[in-house]
Amino acid sequence: MRRKYYYVPSLFCILNCNIINVILCMLFVPCGSVFFSYEAQAQLIAKYFPNELPGYSADSTGSVAMHQILQNIHPGIPVGEYFIKPAASQSFGYNTNILGAPDTSGATINTSASLGVTSNWRRHAIGASVSVNNTAYPTLSAANQTNWTAAIGGSVNVGKDQISSGYSHYVMHLSATDLGNFGISYPIPYSADDFRVSYRKNWSRLALIPSASYDKFSFGQAGGTSAFAGRDTEALGHQLETQTLQGRFEISKGNALVAILRGTEAQFLAVQGTTPSDYVSGGGFWGLDMRASSVLQYRALVGGETRYFVRSSTRAITTPTAEVDVIWMPDRMSTVTLTGQRGLFDPTSPFSRNQVMSTVRIQVDHELRRNIFIRGFTFMGITDSRPTGSEDDLKTRRQTQFNFGASVNWKINRDFTLSLSYSHTTSYTKNGVTAVLDNGIAHATFTSNTFAVGVSFAR
Repeated sequence: MRRKYYYVPSLFCILNCNIINVILCMLFVPCGSVFFSYEAQAQLIAKYFPNELPGYSADSTGSVAMHQILQNIHPGIPVGEYFIKPAASQSFGYNTNILGAPDTSGATINTSASLGVTSNWRRHAIGASVSVNNTAYPTLSAANQTNWTAAIGGSVNVGKDQISSGYSHYVMHLSATDLGNFGISYPIPYSADDFRVSYRKNWSRLALIPSASYDKFSFGQAGGTSAFAGRDTEALGHQLETQTLQGRFEISKGNALVAILRGTEAQFLAVQGTTPSDYVSGGGFWGLDMRASSVLQYRALVGGETRYFVRSSTRAITTPTAEVDVIWMPDRMSTVTLTGQRGLFDPTSPFSRNQVMSTVRIQVDHELRRNIFIRGFTFMGITDSRPTGSEDDLKTRRQTQFNFGASVNWKINRDFTLSLSYSHTTSYTKNGVTAVLDNGIAHATFTSNTFAVGVSFAR
């Protein structure tokens, strides 16, 4: 499956990249699980609608986007007033195009482990998690990567109100096959720190939730033996401050109207020979959070946002923003999930100032037997990225990517699950910066197929 973990401050949080969902997936589900893993996407819904890690949301209800995960949560090991949740996985597979370039096929070995702890208190809450994921390519060692995360968060109830805060640190990698990445060959490491705080003021049917967050990103160099393969992405490093005011009005039990105002300021690292892409952004969104029905649940946000560059001559950009998250449960054995988004995102490429990303994903889950689950999905994404040079001389770069795949999970017993999966990716780039590998062959369009079999443990 395509994985993208780059975090950006979008409305539902994370596409292709949000650390909150990454932590949640590693904390609550078997590591490396094909069926229950949720593709981390930068979605506003996941950011401003409820999450389960204390401190990363002031809400206490479950997320529609996490429905398939939450219904399969392991209770963990009770220790006093806490639950300890260990998980581990091992998978083996084959990828026909590891780097999205010719002659980069090979076997893949993925090893994951995580440990989480959550409180079991009637009031207040605290939780923490650590996780590590190592991916090795025996025939392409320069593409090997190890990702890890650590997070802690908590919430305190003050009468009817709630104060929440959280901190996370993570080390991830950008991939050449991820949507929106240009000029990347081998995986590029980056690390980030995220601090956030929020306060929820509750009335009978109305809630106001002001919040603030600070994020700092640092980027390293890719592997490979050529100067092109080790292309420097230091200029992507930046810090980000976000302020948000959210209002929620309960129409009826389980259903609410949502309005969001958000401001963001970014300061990029000053690198000799380049102009930092510092910007100020503002946006407004409104939507519906409809979860009362046992058959059809949906969340939707629409609005607009604008971004002004304060230190460069880049033109300001204004675009409509929309996201939707729908779950249809026609019967107890099947679930159909639709997710879509369009909006501004921070660039994951050293050759783009900003990106407008549009994605849509349809996923079907079916319980074939009590312990056998199957999944099928299809995905389409488009990014339009502005170049870093003169806007009059360089064209906007567009990437279009198609994905589809299927997986089967066999739950052997309470703790162990066996998984089998297949996924396909086709990507087209127009006016893109190609990546150059050690063999000197550049690429802008690629196709890949991935097969994997694995076993996971979770308690």
